[in-house]
Amino acid sequence: MSALKHRSITSQLQHNSEIPIHPLWTFLPSERRSRQALFHLRRRRLWAWLKQKRQRIGLVVILYLLIWSIPLLAGEPILSAFAVLPLLLVPPVGYLVYWLVWNEFHA
Repeated sequence: MSALKHRSITSQLQHNSEIPIHPLWTFLPSERRSRQALFHLRRRRLWAWLKQKRQRIGLVVILYLLIWSIPLLAGEPILSAFAVLPLLLVPPVGYLVYWLVWNEFHA
């Protein structure tokens, strides 16, 4: 089971006779091993993958960048630059706050 967790989403969605999509797939009756059942299993796996925290954060960041690239395409690069600044400045400012608090308590 742990080997399944470390496989990529594309390898988890692949299915062939040597490597079935699920360990118990070959034990299903043949009438339940249809294209539709395979499609539903792939859809459930993809949905579960998208609901993970890392993927949600990535989707939100991509959506944020896409929305704020619209003014860039409309000829307003300054507005887009100010919209992207929080993505660029939050990690260094967070590290600075952490370092200052750590120094305050350990000095």
